[in-house]
Amino acid sequence: MTTRTTGNTTREVAEFLKSLQKGAVTTHTGADGDAIGSAIALVYLVRALGAEAVFCHSEEVPGYLEWLLPDEPLKECPVDHDLLVVDTSRSDRVGVAHEGVHPVRLNLDHHEDNPLYGEKNLVDSLAAASAQIVASLYTELGVPLERKPAEAIYTGVSTDTGGFRFRNVSPETHELVADLLRAGVIPAEIDERLNRSGTIEQLKIVGLSLANAERYGEALIATVDKDDYARTGATELDSKESIDHLRTVAGVEVVAHLREIEGGTKGSLRSERVDVGEVARTFGGGGHRLAAGYTTLKSPQEAREELLEALGGVVDLRDGSGGGAG
Repeated sequence: MTTRTTGNTTREVAEFLKSLQKGAVTTHTGADGDAIGSAIALVYLVRALGAEAVFCHSEEVPGYLEWLLPDEPLKECPVDHDLLVVDTSRSDRVGVAHEGVHPVRLNLDHHEDNPLYGEKNLVDSLAAASAQIVASLYTELGVPLERKPAEAIYTGVSTDTGGFRFRNVSPETHELVADLLRAGVIPAEIDERLNRSGTIEQLKIVGLSLANAERYGEALIATVDKDDYARTGATELDSKESIDHLRTVAGVEVVAHLREIEGGTKGSLRSERVDVGEVARTFGGGGHRLAAGYTTLKSPQEAREELLEALGGVVDLRDGSGGGAG
């Protein structure tokens, strides 16, 4: 029988990591920079403590993040390894099969709606990224930051703060970055790897997504469907970068990117002031207060109408019923 706690301190989790012999690290489905960065940094940390550590994930790692991997990822976690999960707000989003097989020994995250589903839980919603929490474990354990784990942590922090532009950036974030640069991180090189590794297909689907954007007063919603994928040769994953471009429109309080997937639609929500995490939870999703997501069984066009209904009491949708109002 496993015992779950309400939360653990950095010191308690550090002691737990020192007791490990074999650790299998994974993260959430649809992994992003913080997911992969924090996971790989934790792999290096466990190895530095003298234990065996592997990264396992059933999905392909996005191409722009593959350079962070120290080894080929495993599609399944070895049965004799303790499962360590990072940057994953709910257990049903864990990136490998684990229910009934692998209890989550460690749940390390920075999402405020995390229900503390692990045996050990280190969740800090004030951290700019889960990678920042992993960095705190290096400090607690007295493990020096070498260049490769430092690059993984920098990737996690820089991507989850929008290149240090978002409101989750704190003085502690920049102090950590200074330490990462001292460990050998070169920001220009990381930026090259993260932001100059795209394809023409990605460029086309982002452009088409932006062309599809409709404004509804203080809301801006873009949709992408299977016909758009066919026209551009791109995938759903390729279109995810559209969300940051949508944020540049003046006078908009909430932006949404709705992209078709097999059997439904994935939605990404962003804001500077509105609690979009609460909006996402109405559809069974979640995330941060200013950055959240969800999945619905509806088509992108139906999902847009569903979302507009949910936003009706949240932002002002007047001055436009679509097509560039305001």
